[in-house]
Amino acid sequence: MFVLKNAWGQLMRHKLRTLLILVIAVVVAFGSLFTLSVRQANTTATVTDRASLAPGAIVRMTADQQAKYDGTDSSWVKNYLTTDTYNGYYAVVTTANITLANVNASESFPVRQTSGSIQAIAGKSDADASKTGGEFTLKAFTSVDTARDNDLGSYKVVKGKHLSYSGKAEKGALISQALASKNNLKVGDKFTVASPSDAKKTTELVVRGIYEYTDEAPAGHGSDAKLAKDNRDNAIYVAYSTMYTTEWANEKASDWSKPDLSYVFEFSSMSDYNKFVKNVKKTIKVGYEVSSPTIAKYEQKIKPITSLNERMNTVSIALLAAGGVLLLALVLLSVWKRGNEIGTALICGVSRGRMGWQLMLEAFIPLLVGLGLGLLVGGFASKPLGASLATGYATTIDGGMIWHVGWIGLVCVFVLGIVAALRVCCFGPKKLFAARTGVAAGTTAATAAEEAQA
Repeated sequence: MFVLKNAWGQLMRHKLRTLLILVIAVVVAFGSLFTLSVRQANTTATVTDRASLAPGAIVRMTADQQAKYDGTDSSWVKNYLTTDTYNGYYAVVTTANITLANVNASESFPVRQTSGSIQAIAGKSDADASKTGGEFTLKAFTSVDTARDNDLGSYKVVKGKHLSYSGKAEKGALISQALASKNNLKVGDKFTVASPSDAKKTTELVVRGIYEYTDEAPAGHGSDAKLAKDNRDNAIYVAYSTMYTTEWANEKASDWSKPDLSYVFEFSSMSDYNKFVKNVKKTIKVGYEVSSPTIAKYEQKIKPITSLNERMNTVSIALLAAGGVLLLALVLLSVWKRGNEIGTALICGVSRGRMGWQLMLEAFIPLLVGLGLGLLVGGFASKPLGASLATGYATTIDGGMIWHVGWIGLVCVFVLGIVAALRVCCFGPKKLFAARTGVAAGTTAATAAEEAQA
């Protein structure tokens, strides 16, 4: 009790220093625990959950190849992949013994606006339909899964119904909210479009639903589009059967009636997907690449937690380094000029062990309290803080994390306590009984001790 009382009294005489040690210990413990929770959440997202994806693979033009696009030059269609090309990709699946869950497809080509019917949103540098093939893009999907992988962006139906892929609504089409507003169209209204190769060939469609995009437009496909057909708000979405009935698509054509085909190979596991990618790359010609809309969307989804993890890794290093240096400095400061006190105590019969234990307690008390508070606050605050910083992503704390930070913290506290106790060991007998210049020979040991300096 004597040692504890003295240690407590010393801490209370230096309240600011004691408080600083406690606060720094809290911050370091909390920061370490929160960093671990973020790191585990990131590992779960980037490794465990990612490995359980059932991704789809798609072959598309590279950005460099797409940059050569000229929407007024119909010779561009020679770059389109054909059914024969996709059959070659499918052969990779069969020869490599890869399990394929499903295959979905989409195709598109421009269509013309007609007099007295729906009019497109103008582009910045529009050209005649005889050069562009039309002012709209008619795009067909074989299933709702293919629609989700739309390269123009994700959309949601805000009015009416989604497309029917069973053939129950052969003339049903989805148009954008912007296009509907421009033409005062509503669900159930009819409109007419014409073939890209022959303006006299027309077909009538019915507004089955009105959609809005839920993401940003790709460059050159929003309001910045040079041609009307490239503005994604001028995209008319239909079921595959609806496009088939027009009989406008011609894979052997050299004009804009040649459809732009896009097949999505759906796999049941990441291992099958990776195996497919490895093998199909050997057959893909220059200017094309294989990617996965599923993986791309997932990586975009987990971007908040991966970004937070990167930031916390940097912050934690700085926090541990700065916190360690500050705590060491404060502990050394608390014992540095205690030579008189140590000398007096030793002369009065206090053992070095008891004196060292007192200095250790002076370090232990604020450090242990700070460590405990940091773990407590971290246990309760990490989850809501992570949800806030990582846009709702869970950063939960488990017992293993608390034990991990706790044991490391205890070791650090013990080391700092040893550092404090070493001050007593460094106080040698020569310092205790050293005579000073001008001190009388009859000076008592007690008097000398009072004048001794460490």
